[in-house]
Amino acid sequence: MGLTVSRPVVIKAIVTEGFKRLYLQDLEEAIKRVDTIVQQLDMQIRRTELERQVSPQSRAIRQQLELERARQEGTKAELSMRLREAQELALNSEFTQGTVESLVEVNVGDNLFTKLGRTEIVVKDGIIMEIREE
Repeated sequence: MGLTVSRPVVIKAIVTEGFKRLYLQDLEEAIKRVDTIVQQLDMQIRRTELERQVSPQSRAIRQQLELERARQEGTKAELSMRLREAQELALNSEFTQGTVESLVEVNVGDNLFTKLGRTEIVVKDGIIMEIREE
């Protein structure tokens, strides 16, 4: 009797000109989206400052807006760091894109560590070039 379990599979991309261009473009667009959100939050914060009556509720709203603004600034800083790293990627190097889940069947007598060991899929411009299992 076997059992099917899930395991993580690391996706690695071989860096090509096309991959690098698309990755940089995605990061730049994400930074622009965060900038837009920060601008909207700044406008809402200014609006709360212009209100004549400062109530506990308006102070709480402003505090929430400022917390969200700080969170978005943190996101922007992380994206900017990733953008700088992406600009330095060497062609034909491997870049870890993320992980996906895979199903694997285990049976009595199997070595669990082998079955659930590190598995990687290496892609080049979206084409699977290699599947590595340890």
